[in-house]
Amino acid sequence: MQRKSYCIICGAEKKGLDVQDDWELSLIRWFKRNVTRNEKGNRLVVCRECYPKYEASRSKFESRQKLYIALGVIFAALSLVLSTSLTSMLFAALVLLIMLALSLLSYTPRIGIKIRHEK
Repeated sequence: MQRKSYCIICGAEKKGLDVQDDWELSLIRWFKRNVTRNEKGNRLVVCRECYPKYEASRSKFESRQKLYIALGVIFAALSLVLSTSLTSMLFAALVLLIMLALSLLSYTPRIGIKIRHEK
């Protein structure tokens, strides 16, 4: 039985470029399978029509992820410089985890290839 494929941008049942399974997507699927018990097992794709929107969304996610992680590292480093106690180390780790979680708010999965646009 072939799985249905849905575009992650427009949500329509279409054929397109497969989305790569990364740790974020695996975590989402684990959550849906074990917590919500609502895993559909569909194939996730990006259709040709939505590729420009996908590219902008992926670029936005990558830049935000770098920014949030950089801010988390800076804040954690400053916290450890000011105090090297166990509490400040735990607080620094917590801040890093929160910043990583914030970066996932705009999560857009990766696809295997890039399409050239004609302008």
